[in-house]
Amino acid sequence: MPLRRRLADNTAMTVRNLEYLFRPASVAVVAEPDEASRYAEVVLANLAAGGFSGPVMSVVARQRRLFLLSTGVHLGKLEAVPDLAVICASLDKVPSIIEQLGSLGTRAVVVGPWLWHRMRHGEIAAAQRGILFAARPFLMRVLGPGSGGLVVPAHGLNASAAPVSVAAGKIALVTHSTAVTAAVLDRACSKEIGFSTVLHLGSGLDVDLADVLDWLAGDDETKSILVQFDTVPAGRKFMSAARAAARHKPVVAIRGRPPADGGGAVSFSADEVYAAALQRAGWVSVDTLGGVFEAVEGMARMRPLRGERLTILANGHGLGRIAGETLQRAGGKLGKLSLETTRRLEGLLQTRSSLAKPIALPADVTVRQWAAALACVLADSGTQNVLTVCSPSPFAPGPQVAEAICDVSRESGRNVFTCWVGGSSMLEAQRVAAGKGVISHESPERAIAVFLGVLSYLHNRRLLLQLPPSRAENFTPDLAAARSIIAAAVAARADSLPAAQAGRLLAAYGMALAAHPVSGSIDAAIIAADAVGYPVDLSLVTASGSDCAGPSRNLRSPADIRLAARVLRGTLRTQSATVRVSGYRVRPSAARSGAPPLRLGVASDAVFGPLIVLGPARGGGRVVVALPPLNLVLARDLVARSGVLATLAEESRGELQTVASEALVRLSQLLTDLDEVVAVELDPLHVETTGVVAIDAQIAIGSPESRGVGHRFAIRPYPKELEQPLAWQGRQLLLRPIRPEDETLLGELLNSLAPEDSRMRFFDSIRNLPRVRLARFAQIDYDREMALVAIETDDGGERVLGEVRAVSEPGNASADFAIVVASEIKGMGLGAALLQSLIRYCRNEGIGELRGETLDGNLRMQGLARKLGFVLSSGADRGTVDLRLALGSRAGG
Repeated sequence: MPLRRRLADNTAMTVRNLEYLFRPASVAVVAEPDEASRYAEVVLANLAAGGFSGPVMSVVARQRRLFLLSTGVHLGKLEAVPDLAVICASLDKVPSIIEQLGSLGTRAVVVGPWLWHRMRHGEIAAAQRGILFAARPFLMRVLGPGSGGLVVPAHGLNASAAPVSVAAGKIALVTHSTAVTAAVLDRACSKEIGFSTVLHLGSGLDVDLADVLDWLAGDDETKSILVQFDTVPAGRKFMSAARAAARHKPVVAIRGRPPADGGGAVSFSADEVYAAALQRAGWVSVDTLGGVFEAVEGMARMRPLRGERLTILANGHGLGRIAGETLQRAGGKLGKLSLETTRRLEGLLQTRSSLAKPIALPADVTVRQWAAALACVLADSGTQNVLTVCSPSPFAPGPQVAEAICDVSRESGRNVFTCWVGGSSMLEAQRVAAGKGVISHESPERAIAVFLGVLSYLHNRRLLLQLPPSRAENFTPDLAAARSIIAAAVAARADSLPAAQAGRLLAAYGMALAAHPVSGSIDAAIIAADAVGYPVDLSLVTASGSDCAGPSRNLRSPADIRLAARVLRGTLRTQSATVRVSGYRVRPSAARSGAPPLRLGVASDAVFGPLIVLGPARGGGRVVVALPPLNLVLARDLVARSGVLATLAEESRGELQTVASEALVRLSQLLTDLDEVVAVELDPLHVETTGVVAIDAQIAIGSPESRGVGHRFAIRPYPKELEQPLAWQGRQLLLRPIRPEDETLLGELLNSLAPEDSRMRFFDSIRNLPRVRLARFAQIDYDREMALVAIETDDGGERVLGEVRAVSEPGNASADFAIVVASEIKGMGLGAALLQSLIRYCRNEGIGELRGETLDGNLRMQGLARKLGFVLSSGADRGTVDLRLALGSRAGG
């Protein structure tokens, strides 16, 4: 892929050659004559029915034989080179077919279903390796194997086995299941809802979910994305693409339920991990196929929400009360009407009864009154969103009410959710509402679930914008002491920290490990309990200093302690008569603040890496999971989701929630700073007004495997260590990595470029970049990509004067770069300073070579490159010059 395209798309390797998959100019369907291929027949029929304007070729892949021995597969004659080929053949023959297509110039293939039941597992694995090996020399993209294909209706492309026609629309559907695809498409067809793209991933051997998300994030025809998937192979790649896609496009996901997983000192389930990942990505999750159908309709018909309140309007007290209670039980808020609107509504309805919340219309309400009441409610300045709940009535037929409600809602900018409770007459009302583009449901519960799902999306988008830094902001850890403790443990080849070292490590991050010395007798233990304060926990301690029995919990008096000691000793004698007890350890059972004891830990997931887990102490309830790094906003959300402090009195809850949140941030920083810490369990953890105190702590140590700060996280922290002042032309600038909130500033820079400067940067004159492309420029993962911006601050705010970025190849063998400075300051040395900073960064990251491409008329860039040690040569494309710098040398550094 030419550098200009890669850096313009800003998605590294993931979208390379995907234009041939999603926007092919020609398609071939390759099938074996010896195998019945109903799949090939369906694809050819769908291509014809979809109205694809380019050449469509049917190609035969014949088995070649010499002296009765198989010598491979030979493709029949092709009238043209297809951009995209759909391969319907035995899996073992696919590598040969790909090799022949690649040598002709094909750059994308869909490998359809194969007769997997005829192959052993080892044969399947060997064929899959062969597919990748055959595709790699041609940079060919492979969708599948086992893919049901893709549909891009606006381009007439239906290279799939979809059983129904797909209308053009603004929703992209990406699935792992052909059955789910068929069900969603059939439901959407009945609701007259269209799609921008429909794609079935299959096994995702090459083109995976992250690749497709990266493409859809930059697709102007896609306004929202619906995803059905089970698992992802690479957490960081997925999170990078998922977060970028969600920046400006709603993404809704339904996920399968593979077996639970766990690791480290704290157990967790795959569901909890994926829920945390999707929330952090800014997505909304649904749990049922019905939820998927409703999500599709909501995506097609939803307007932007005006707020978080829902005003309910029902023809009857009973229905309104059910809907209102459902909303409030789920944490939603009822809408409020002004006194003036309430009086006006009473006049319209000619009722003397008080219009409570929800608003109950009279039993004999007419169609005209329905319309007038809704118009009155929508005219109230405090109304944010409305739910109408209608049941059968002899005075107002459902279909007529639907007509009236739709006519009124069309004139409003607010969302009107409609609910039609009943049988056949209400089904007709649903059809009327859906036909007029109004959201309709058959029960208040489903309508409210969709409304709250949208609120969840807005909440998750706020979390998406959080970008915790690599360095602590609100406290200063004793990093030297922490690293000394870890280094000593690694040198001793220890797999965990002793209690004393664990306490010192926690203290370096502002967390305390309680020191409870051993009492030599029951009387001494009672004295210790008096000092600690009741209730207490009691355990027996061996001569080696380890706790061997207990603890007995919530002891509230000296008598309880004496009885518990006798029971523990008796139990120990029964279990092991040779163990010698040297004393007793007394610990507080609860925090003096009144907060319940918590369980705070770190575990590891095979896909998403380190996780932070929070829940009640000693396995007392469900845990919640978060992906580090955390800042205070994300930590507060984790505490709120856990509900661990929800039982506290309101006057003390806020302060203790802050203390618990700060502890989460400190633990996150510990993980950021110390790659060797692989698992932590603080259980129980007491939350006091002065800070947190771990009653017991287990900290596991492993060998560091990461390449730098935050590299092991699925979401790499903002690399604050790269921020540096830059003195330039007598002005003080800040050189720092780009952040998502720089989207507007970067847009101002790029849109201000003179046409010629824009052509030099993008190989085209580009003005007013779409927001989604700007978001993709500003939303990077700091791992496969880095962008540095030069910021100038004055009374008018901040301004980006220049930007330089690099996109690295897998394995860091090389990275491609691009650079741009404001047109009015070019030639004044800022470009050189930016490029030198990027060179230093790439060297520190271990990148072998920095590569660039420029137009042959861009003499200024060529001169700068020569000055910094780049080697220049003619580019692969006419009129271009390649720039290469081997980073093993010190040139330019």
